[in-house]
Amino acid sequence: VERIFAYEGIHDDFVAAITEKVLALRQGIPLKICGSTGEVDCGSMVMEGQIDIIQSLIDDAVSKGANLHCGGKRNPHLKGQFYEPTVISGITSEMRISQEEVFGPVMCVIKVPNNDDDECVRLINDCNFGLGSSVYSGNKKRAVAIGSRIKSGMFTANDFGVNYLIQSLPFGGVKESGFDRFAGPEGLRACCMERSIVVDRIPGVKTSIPPPIDYPVGKKGLPFGTSLVNLFYNQSVIGKAKAILGLIKNS
Repeated sequence: VERIFAYEGIHDDFVAAITEKVLALRQGIPLKICGSTGEVDCGSMVMEGQIDIIQSLIDDAVSKGANLHCGGKRNPHLKGQFYEPTVISGITSEMRISQEEVFGPVMCVIKVPNNDDDECVRLINDCNFGLGSSVYSGNKKRAVAIGSRIKSGMFTANDFGVNYLIQSLPFGGVKESGFDRFAGPEGLRACCMERSIVVDRIPGVKTSIPPPIDYPVGKKGLPFGTSLVNLFYNQSVIGKAKAILGLIKNS
């Protein structure tokens, strides 16, 4: 989860409750061969360089007015690539962290002013990424209505990530979150070579080049071609009628 949009009416209570939970997370190495008891909630980062990226995003947000509630730095008590579980709020669209992928233990909370659904959708879509999305609401119809307006490859109402477990559903995003899909019929088609094949359906009827636009093209070629285009694509009945007359005149 990269961004959480909390409505103004519950924002402060949500941040307080979630910060308490995050502060209680136990970070460390879960492997017994490393002397651990396995009582670990949060492990380490996969790549050392990602810690520097996360720190840069956090520092940028704080410098622009974001509120850091916990974490926000490398864990000084552990040896290795450990970044403390972090909660940060007051995120705005001008901050890099709202426009770039974090890929770390960071929860970004964005306040939706006036509990406004339209503003919520606008804030959500104000991003170059769009992989998955979830909407939580006591009213399922409202959740679905909001979700239908979110520009993302996947949407879940009152749940998170379960679409990934349903292998009959296609998985993928929009915008800079990628293109195409895997899983589902759409994913199987990606493994195929799709071809367009055309054959004559009516016996004796074949495609031929009309004489006016056959080489060498004469004076009637251009007006005939113009009439042909209008016959296919002119959206008015009168325009199509004029196109038919043009074809007859220039045949």
